[in-house]
Amino acid sequence: MGCHIKFADEILNYKLPPQATLYGLKNNTESESLYAWALFSGLDVEYLSLGEDYDILEFTQKFPYATMIPQIMVDGQDIGNLDQFKDWLKFMI
Repeated sequence: MGCHIKFADEILNYKLPPQATLYGLKNNTESESLYAWALFSGLDVEYLSLGEDYDILEFTQKFPYATMIPQIMVDGQDIGNLDQFKDWLKFMI
């Protein structure tokens, strides 16, 4: 007999992982750590690199109060740097 799951129920109950955008630097330890943490936490992460995918003007417009690169946004919400992301994760688990 087995278990029968209706395909429609399976599709309707499927939830996509949160979408994240990381504004980082190429070959930067802090950026790579933030990327690894974001992937490990189950986020769908887009990694943007300064000078290739965005410029400093775009960065300052998106993160007017940021004092360092990298920064991360999750589902359009400014989360912040690596330490702020780790604090954010504590509340999401």
